[in-house]
Amino acid sequence: MFLVDNVEIVTLNEKGQVTIPLRIRKSKGLKKGMKVALLEIGERVELVAMPEDLIKGLTGLGRKLPSVEEIEAEADVE
Repeated sequence: MFLVDNVEIVTLNEKGQVTIPLRIRKSKGLKKGMKVALLEIGERVELVAMPEDLIKGLTGLGRKLPSVEEIEAEADVE
């Protein structure tokens, strides 16, 4: 289940681009030229604003991924 504050529907153009609505850009502090990460999570795509310190921004993005030990343990079961 997802908790959503507000939903905005945008249209993908012929170049594969979307415009992030001004309300969201302002509320999230998104500025022209800022880097963002696109995360594929199952059937969902999430856009995450990246801070200027890229390493700090990447920290924790894979938090929901299984550990190497969990993957190996699952492989042993099969």
